[in-house]
Amino acid sequence: MNIKKLSEIMEVRAGHTFRGKAEDGSRNDGYKVVQIKDIREGGVDFSTLPFAAVELGKAKNILHSDDILIPLRGNRIEAALITLPNELPVITTNQIAILSAPRADVKSAYICWYLNSNEGRSQISRLKVGSVISNIGLKDLSNLPVPLPNLHTQIKIAKAYKNWISQKKILESLTNNGEKILDTFCTKLLREDP
Repeated sequence: MNIKKLSEIMEVRAGHTFRGKAEDGSRNDGYKVVQIKDIREGGVDFSTLPFAAVELGKAKNILHSDDILIPLRGNRIEAALITLPNELPVITTNQIAILSAPRADVKSAYICWYLNSNEGRSQISRLKVGSVISNIGLKDLSNLPVPLPNLHTQIKIAKAYKNWISQKKILESLTNNGEKILDTFCTKLLREDP
């Protein structure tokens, strides 16, 4: 198995640089913007994203399906593989790294799995600098060593990973529903208590 720098197998770049706030609550069209708080291992909920404070045609680094997003600021280490729901243009801030697979022999879902694995998270955590708010430099992230197995193995790992992410979403939904049912039941019992 080969060990490659992340930048040798993925295009690594930062999102859009905003001069002020990233979101514009008065807009109802244009680019949607992904911020650090929106990134989860299971993906991004595009339906809840605000519109960006950027005119159409002015943004760089528009997101595409199969891009991977990684927060460059803060304590969370989480990579999200995105699947855009439609043709709506989506961008992100420069506090988020965008990874794109320009090569046919690299599967984004495999890279996302690796970055979210214990080994990947450990390697990323070593890149963080700063005591109050930690940061990861784009150059440091670009130099992250990543094991690159053959395409067949990448596909098998990617399939297993996507299956697990789907199962996790179902488990989270069941847990949330169970908590609501328990809360309703116990509150009802509490109110009925003489």
